Amino acid sequence: MEIIKPIPTIIIGLFLSIEFSFSSETNLIFTPFFSSTYYSSGSVFQPEKDGKTTITYFQLGAKKNTGAWSISGRFQFITATNLDSNSAFFNPDFNFEHRRGYYGSDNTWFESSSLIINYRNSEKFSVFFGKDRVQWGAGRSNLILSNHCPTYPLASFDWKISEKLNLQYFIASLASQISDSSQNELYPGRDIYVDRSIAGHRLKYSLLDKLTLSAIETVIFGNRKFDEHYLLPFIPFWSMQHYTGDVDNVQMCGEISWIPKDELKIYTSIFIDEWRPESTFDEQNRNWIGYQIGLKKNNFLKYNNNLLIEYTWTDHRIYRHKYSENNSYTYNFPLGFWAGPHAEEFIIIFNQKLGDWNFQSNISQVKRGELTEEMLDRQYSDPVIVYERYNGNLETRMIISAKAKKGILKNKLFLELEGQWIDWKNAGFDPYDSGRLGKDISKFSI
Repeated sequence: MEIIKPIPTIIIGLFLSIEFSFSSETNLIFTPFFSSTYYSSGSVFQPEKDGKTTITYFQLGAKKNTGAWSISGRFQFITATNLDSNSAFFNPDFNFEHRRGYYGSDNTWFESSSLIINYRNSEKFSVFFGKDRVQWGAGRSNLILSNHCPTYPLASFDWKISEKLNLQYFIASLASQISDSSQNELYPGRDIYVDRSIAGHRLKYSLLDKLTLSAIETVIFGNRKFDEHYLLPFIPFWSMQHYTGDVDNVQMCGEISWIPKDELKIYTSIFIDEWRPESTFDEQNRNWIGYQIGLKKNNFLKYNNNLLIEYTWTDHRIYRHKYSENNSYTYNFPLGFWAGPHAEEFIIIFNQKLGDWNFQSNISQVKRGELTEEMLDRQYSDPVIVYERYNGNLETRMIISAKAKKGILKNKLFLELEGQWIDWKNAGFDPYDSGRLGKDISKFSI
């Protein structure tokens, strides 16, 4: 394993955001956005090569409200130098759909889009569809559905059944990235992928004014865009999948959110993948879980600041399925916890606003282990062959960072300066290839 000597690193960002409309008589507003960030030694974007990394965003957004309808969308183009695209799969702040390279250059570009069309005829019911993400949970990176993956086409509704009970439902199309050989024969030179879709529903119940319980269920099914069995939002998917031969991937999640006093929230959740009630307490069980606990506190130190502390843990058997078309991924990014299965993270984030300045301090400790095909076969074997956690190669990374950001020109232009210390063991590790080892890297901020 190669060891890289400590390298100084500095991060400088420039962000420009403008909002304008064609006239005061229209509600159509355009929001162009530009940002460019310079990482003097690559930060977490480049574990393999030395040198600086730059990432530049060009984005055009638009929004319009008319009556009960609201429409918003954006198109984003990203260009990068000295960026290892595989690093995105171990980075909660970066994801992509389509990656391309420039001719005659190692530089990379990405493009993506999103759109939400929302109709709300009352405070109790709304419908929306378009291309976006569903984020369910109180955490920074939720176990079942988070905002760390690329957007996907979806349709959804939100129904406030009573003052205490709320129901949400959605169905969406995911990107499996599994080649469909039968279709590829029809389109030579193009990659056509196997269909993968997801449906989900969530019940939220306010037991007390400061205590909320949530029950979430999703089902991921492959080789079809829609399935009539999962278009019924009021029936458990766990029982409906029997109609399809029990071949789909049903996942469940329960969450408790408690606000013991003003500006303090404590939350915890447990995620269960492919639960079998009859063997819950057996030695040979299917208790494939993930769990999370955290707190959020506003005005932690006097005013204009907030604190987040969160710990997330995932079993190596969650998110992946016996039939790969049912994996809980889109574009190879997990739908839930950003680091995926067989991983854990402890993170502290503190934000402070002082006048026109925003300051943020982060401490993140993350670890992930192997996800080989042998491990997948073992979890479905009869009897189950037990795998000891982290019994093999693994990757660990600690990041301590401090960032300052200031808006000028009436907050149309933002300047950002960040320093990081990164201690990264086995950087460039591929969890799906046990034979591939990375480097040990230490990068000190200045």
